[in-house]
Amino acid sequence: MRAPVQVRLERLQKLIDRIAFESEKGAVIVVEGQRDQDSLRELGITGRVVCVQSSRRNAIEFAEELRDVQDVIVLTDFDRQGVFLAKRLQRVFNSQKVPADLAIWRELRRLARSDIRSIEELPRYQQRLSNLQDPRRANSSIMYE
Repeated sequence: MRAPVQVRLERLQKLIDRIAFESEKGAVIVVEGQRDQDSLRELGITGRVVCVQSSRRNAIEFAEELRDVQDVIVLTDFDRQGVFLAKRLQRVFNSQKVPADLAIWRELRRLARSDIRSIEELPRYQQRLSNLQDPRRANSSIMYE
């Protein structure tokens, strides 16, 4: 059984706040593409966010570029390819003695389940939960012709 909308929204906000906090402390957030990065910016994440796909390098070369980083938060998509990439990046970073955190990614994945499949969908998911929590907000966005 799924948690009520309000609980899911609160959990999502806590995870977003945690990402923002860790990012401000210096953790680098690794995402798959530019739209994922843009979505995190839309959610208020101001720290360093790097895209794996735009680097055009394999996971080992990509991780070597970040070997001087203290912490990495991996936020790949939740599809099969994203799951594979997240685990691969974690192994590569850890082998280079760079702590790679998948805990937030796992919590987001568990929270969103089948509702979203990518990081770029997080702002819309947050808005959808907000609208479900307060139906008046959902109705206020409807335009009448």
